[in-house]
Amino acid sequence: MNCFKYGVFFCLFLPITTWAERANFSEFCSALDGQWQGSSAKLKQKPIQTHVNAVCSDDKRQLILTVNPSAKHPFSETWWFRVRGDSTFLIYFDGVDEDKEQEFSLYVNQGSYSLLGEGKLNRRPALIQLRFDAKEFGWLWLQNMQYLDDDSDRYLFYRGIEMIPVAN
Repeated sequence: MNCFKYGVFFCLFLPITTWAERANFSEFCSALDGQWQGSSAKLKQKPIQTHVNAVCSDDKRQLILTVNPSAKHPFSETWWFRVRGDSTFLIYFDGVDEDKEQEFSLYVNQGSYSLLGEGKLNRRPALIQLRFDAKEFGWLWLQNMQYLDDDSDRYLFYRGIEMIPVAN
């Protein structure tokens, strides 16, 4: 698909399944492994400096991302991804609220990854998209959602996290 022909905005909000293939979790895990820094922000929020520590297990079947600070609290948040069969499972913990669990499908397109899952946000049914867009130096982690109980046909931005490698 040519994004310039249809407009960049249109391509950003197309379902990932129309332009991507299933991804190998071990490659995703290895690609994100490391220490990252950059700015992050939720919609209509001032950007803040953020650190992400990503640890890929030796067998490349688990990935733990620690984001500091959290989007809602002064604590860190932990994203624990693990693969089982064709699915990727997530447990999310932010130090305050109840843990959240979610099942995702993992896709790849030109080195960028996307996790798609159906769940609930604010007690409403929603599609949840976690995108890791490959950049020249690092990643842009976009957290998007689409409520299933309204007429919207596109994802809504929730938060973005810039991930630039920390210099050793």
